[in-house]
Amino acid sequence: MDKRRNSKGGQRSRRGILLDDDDDARGDSQNFWGPCKTLHDYFIDLSRKRASVREEALSTILKALTLNIEQKFVELNFVTLVYQCLHFIKKGSLTEMKQAAHIIGLLSMITTTVEKVHEAYEDVLTALSQGGLKPKLKTLEILGCLAVVTFFGASNSDETESVMKLLWDLINPGTDSSIERKDSPAVLTAMISSWSFLLSTIDGWRLSHKNWQGAITYFSNIIDSNDEELCAAACEALALVFESNCLEKFSSATKDSNKELKDNIIKQLRSRLSETGNERISSQDPRTGFNSASAALDFLEDGKCANTHVTIGGQKLILSTWSQKVQLKFLKHFLRNDGFVKHMMENENFHNVFDFHPKRRNDWGNVLYVPEREEVTILLFRPMVARHNDCSLLPSLTRDKQLAKKKTMSPNSHLSKARTQLLKKQRDLSLKEREFDCFDY
Repeated sequence: MDKRRNSKGGQRSRRGILLDDDDDARGDSQNFWGPCKTLHDYFIDLSRKRASVREEALSTILKALTLNIEQKFVELNFVTLVYQCLHFIKKGSLTEMKQAAHIIGLLSMITTTVEKVHEAYEDVLTALSQGGLKPKLKTLEILGCLAVVTFFGASNSDETESVMKLLWDLINPGTDSSIERKDSPAVLTAMISSWSFLLSTIDGWRLSHKNWQGAITYFSNIIDSNDEELCAAACEALALVFESNCLEKFSSATKDSNKELKDNIIKQLRSRLSETGNERISSQDPRTGFNSASAALDFLEDGKCANTHVTIGGQKLILSTWSQKVQLKFLKHFLRNDGFVKHMMENENFHNVFDFHPKRRNDWGNVLYVPEREEVTILLFRPMVARHNDCSLLPSLTRDKQLAKKKTMSPNSHLSKARTQLLKKQRDLSLKEREFDCFDY
């Protein structure tokens, strides 16, 4: 009797359905007939043998951590998730590597445990510093992961600067002939943006005097690039360098030479912006609402950063420094718009970074707290009247009923007026609720 079993006994047929004997197949069949899978189920699926199951699990976890603050899940599984994702970065497919790198960044920005995120920083830096994994640093997702983990996990400026040095050696190989400059504009833009993102966290006086010599000249040469995003990244880096007020750490020139270098950069920016026909009219970055080249020119000319603001959940976030603008742009790019708004509203780490404290909302998503029930009580004095069996008091009883009806049902009664005031108050609250529902996210 043919049981449709292969030579290895790895498959069997049951009522015309081909089943695998491994754990992955059993998990799939249970999935088909069983209830919807939870986030923990997808966490278990990361250990499956089938690549498609692992990729689906990574994709689901990535989406869940982006659009929701799964605080309890992250705190319970942080260490295991980080090590599993590092394994995917080292030995997984390209899709698994990209998703795993993004998940590590999300874990780092969600957890509130300092020790955990610092351990993740050390593990990621150690893994990516190995010779075999260094080429993967030029992957956009790996660059974002490294920058975010360092931003939230580095415990001091020295640790942050060590990652900046790793990025700088990729950005500006110098005379090292072993590193060829074949990076696409998108990869070079991501490298510079990651470097600037980390620079925004360090006070200028803490920076090394020897690591960043020639940075001003390098970024000024990129301003003339035909790639808009690459030019914007260079402008932001230059603005941060000048905002640090420590130009001697980014250039070996004297003060007079630095002034001349600044004047040349201003001329470059004017020339580039004039190509559009107006120095102040140019394409704006949708993530920040301002044009980096135009804003950098204003900053270099005036010596101060102009305030800008973004609206998040109906509340304005004021950006008064280049550091804040660069941080917001980078994190918004990492999370995309929907994820960024969610994290800004609910992620405690983001509240601390941007000093942003959104108004607390109730379960219906509105700022107003509407009482579930309101009552109005009116006390009426009614004298006791002796009741007899005879009919002598019938007129008096009728008058009492008329009086009670007048006090409760008449439009001019106290009860009717109180009821009208209560209904008016509830209508006003409903109007305000509809206004809050129309917030521009």
